[in-house]
Amino acid sequence: MAKKKTQFVLAGLAAALTYGMVVTPAIAGQRSFTPSYESAPTPIKPHDPTDTDASWLNEPGVNETARKYLNKLLQPDGMQVEALLLEATNVELRFRNTRYSVTPQALGRAARAMANIMPASVSQFVLTPIVAGLPVSSVTFQRADLENYENHPNGTELSFANAEISDPITMPEGLQYDASLYPKFTWSLGPDIEFSHDELTSSNQYSVRLRASARWNISPGLFINGSLTKELFGNISTNTPSSSPLQHVRSDRGLYLDQGDPAVETLKADYLFKATPAVYGRISAGYLERMFGGISGELLWKPAAQNWGLGAEVNHVKQRDFSSAFGFQDYDVTTGFVSAYYEFKGGLSTQLDVGRYLAGDNGATLSLNKRFTNGWAVGVFYTKTNADVAENTKTGFRVTIPLNWIIKSPSRESYGVAFGSSGADAGSRLRADNRLYDLVREYHGPELEDSWARFWR
Repeated sequence: MAKKKTQFVLAGLAAALTYGMVVTPAIAGQRSFTPSYESAPTPIKPHDPTDTDASWLNEPGVNETARKYLNKLLQPDGMQVEALLLEATNVELRFRNTRYSVTPQALGRAARAMANIMPASVSQFVLTPIVAGLPVSSVTFQRADLENYENHPNGTELSFANAEISDPITMPEGLQYDASLYPKFTWSLGPDIEFSHDELTSSNQYSVRLRASARWNISPGLFINGSLTKELFGNISTNTPSSSPLQHVRSDRGLYLDQGDPAVETLKADYLFKATPAVYGRISAGYLERMFGGISGELLWKPAAQNWGLGAEVNHVKQRDFSSAFGFQDYDVTTGFVSAYYEFKGGLSTQLDVGRYLAGDNGATLSLNKRFTNGWAVGVFYTKTNADVAENTKTGFRVTIPLNWIIKSPSRESYGVAFGSSGADAGSRLRADNRLYDLVREYHGPELEDSWARFWR
């Protein structure tokens, strides 16, 4: 075995041996986090900066060897190599994070793994998180900075100040994806809880359902997914006819539960792509939600280092039957919105959507969302439309409960509970999955800076 290939092996084995418990305090000026008790990250092994020999790049199978030993370090932390680009002094790692709800913690552990695996000639690491097949940002570290700041009193502040956050290019020349990752089939089973105030009946309603979901990931950004739901219990009226003068895009929801339970909630194809380094795209087609099917398209311009962005969405959909899993009613509509997003310090963000809703009314929705240091998140929204009915406004709020708060170990899983006014048809928007801003926000500069206190954990 060649000398440099042996370096991958020995470094990987040594780095995989160190585990322990760690509690890291937050620094001034950043969000603090509750103590986390988990396996300590692997200490960084200093490299020899005078060793500039890059002959290791010529060894047969060098990419596969690097990927193998990076995965050996990353997989215990719930991460996986998606692709690698190896150069003499620069290495880009594209990886999936399936465990850590705070992205800087995943970045820190991935950077440590690279520092302990890569030959000495590599002086710069580029880490690119991959979400649903999309490269969402790139964070560049100098290897010497990682070594110098790991145990520095101000290492958290210095590591962020010297990291470079940028938009990743779509597909660098020479980047090699792991072919074993595609296609991939996954499934899940979990609860779905809805609380609402029905404006038409002036009643508080709830529904607790069981949802089974499956996804076939065909290639990066392309997947087919679907979900089945079965109501367990609830008090949503199924026998009160709607008297709304608008098209009954939501007010007949009780009929869906009465005539179509269990239900094929979704069955669709999604394609997510990068049009430019800062422009994201999504195309979805099929049974998009329980009440509507059709096609949905979205574009989002959101530079990774910028705290604001713009988006646009257009949908042409048809209303689904109450009882038939795959039939449609005789109502179709084209809806669309332009959106503006702004991110404040402290995990606070706001969103304004202006456009046309499912019942054909026009208006705007203003949302305010807050992500807390313990992983919880809450959001409030207000919608006002020009519909000529009394119920032409909607208000409500959402709560996201992280699973790691319950099981006391790292997890990206969470459960959402929505409270709000519903039943009225005015101001109703398509319930599309994989909206782009929700996918990319946490990987961009403002959110990364706000949660960087966990980088060394």
